[in-house]
Amino acid sequence: MKPAARPSQRPARPPDLEVFPRLDARWPANGLGPVTVVLSQLPDPTDLPNDALVVVRESGPPARGFSRVVRQIGALWRKAPRAHAAVRCTALLARGYRDIGREVDPRTNEALVWGFARRG
Repeated sequence: MKPAARPSQRPARPPDLEVFPRLDARWPANGLGPVTVVLSQLPDPTDLPNDALVVVRESGPPARGFSRVVRQIGALWRKAPRAHAAVRCTALLARGYRDIGREVDPRTNEALVWGFARRG
């Protein structure tokens, strides 16, 4: 018997801010690099509106145009560095975000990580 599907925990509203961490080629292949690299790229939650939803993606922003084609060809030989969800969640927690969560997007198979900027 197949277990019942778990309801989505991802917030239904669109994010107020999406962060695409820039990771260099030395980032570990398993994604478990230094938390400080991602932490330094997150905005201070007190600078955001109360209850702002911040999503942290696995890697840098998606390429556009011809750069996208070049990146796809390069991906045949080397995968783009990606930050593991544990690293991104830890960075959000260390920066002061609340209600941190993670869920795999069934459409893209990307582990989405989010947190809320809450004061008080």
